[in-house]
Amino acid sequence: MDTRSHELIEYLSEGINSPDVSGFELLELLDIRSRIASRELLLTEAADKVLLEDLDRKFMGMADFLLSRISEVADLSEVRRQSHSLPSHWWWYLDEIARGKQEIAG
Repeated sequence: MDTRSHELIEYLSEGINSPDVSGFELLELLDIRSRIASRELLLTEAADKVLLEDLDRKFMGMADFLLSRISEVADLSEVRRQSHSLPSHWWWYLDEIARGKQEIAG
């Protein structure tokens, strides 16, 4: 078992399930998700993999809310650029996800 990955997933879970925090704390969750991504090959527990998939679905569903809170403290596209976020780390693209959801809805 990869204990550190499990701890990060648990931390992410607590954050997503209690999202009424500052935009700075939500940016930290994006960073935590990137750290988990770099460790995904180490995930051996099926429960951790399932939980991570569930958390990703929640992240996606909360894109508008998360973006609004993050936008109170930072420009996500600028943070993404400065941190050299990988395109595969889709959670750093909540602004684009929210925009796409709006286009579909309307």
